Amino acid sequence: MKTISRRGFVGGSLAAAAALKYGHVFASGNDPDIVDVSGSDPAKMVAAALAAFGGISKFVKKGDFVVIKPNAAFANPPAWGTTTHPDTVVAIAKACIDAKAKQVLILEFPQAKAEKCLERCGLTAALAALPAAKVKLLSGPADFQKVDVKGGVALKSVDVAKAILSADVFINVPAAKAHYQAGVSFGLKNHMGLILDRQAFHTAMELHQAVADLGRVIVPHLTILDATRALLTNGPAGPGETSTPGRMVAGRRVVSVDAYGLTVAKFNSKTMTPAEVRHIEFAGKAGLGEIDVAKMKVKKVTA
Repeated sequence: MKTISRRGFVGGSLAAAAALKYGHVFASGNDPDIVDVSGSDPAKMVAAALAAFGGISKFVKKGDFVVIKPNAAFANPPAWGTTTHPDTVVAIAKACIDAKAKQVLILEFPQAKAEKCLERCGLTAALAALPAAKVKLLSGPADFQKVDVKGGVALKSVDVAKAILSADVFINVPAAKAHYQAGVSFGLKNHMGLILDRQAFHTAMELHQAVADLGRVIVPHLTILDATRALLTNGPAGPGETSTPGRMVAGRRVVSVDAYGLTVAKFNSKTMTPAEVRHIEFAGKAGLGEIDVAKMKVKKVTA
């Protein structure tokens, strides 16, 4: 697979780089905070979500290097709801290619045999029809760069995928699912598939605070939470109880997407709040986005 070269950044810190590269992430003008799409066809739902923000050109410009991070970490069939729907990933990648992106890279750090994960979750077959989109499976230290976490409480530095450091645009595409330790695994939790040592978050730190801290340095331009189907119990790997909310939740601020995403289904057999999913609460208190749904500007559309 093609090696991604790293561009120069101020001080070698992703936090410093983010101030430059992500300066326009939240310059949304009159855009909604959240777009809540209902439908049954992932491609049409992605199109409706992007249209609600004024189109893909609001995020991707000609010549951009775009990184898309789905959840494709498990070698499970799509029906289990443990991974992002492959049609959702393909629709987003195609929109970026149509916007004349220079390169569109699907990035993942699977937790099992990498190729088997992509095959079983449906991405291999789905992406076969879109050869312009490339896949990079992270594998070891050479794929990562240590960066500082400015303002981090539990997390002071972290090894982040170099491809994220090089990206002009980062689109986060998590699945909507329960998680036995984190409560849910949505956008903020999906960032853990972009770091070298995930285990340390579970064993050496307070998990929720570390996930919130990670949100200080990994800053998507757009997050689209795929809730076309949802894993309600026994996450993140399943199998468990599933449902088909038929929803996508899109927004510029990942923590706001996560907070709103709690409303689309009953995860862990109850309607959860940010106070019960502490990494969302911590990220909100850190000023990373609004987590009070009542204060969000929400646009509901049907695809």
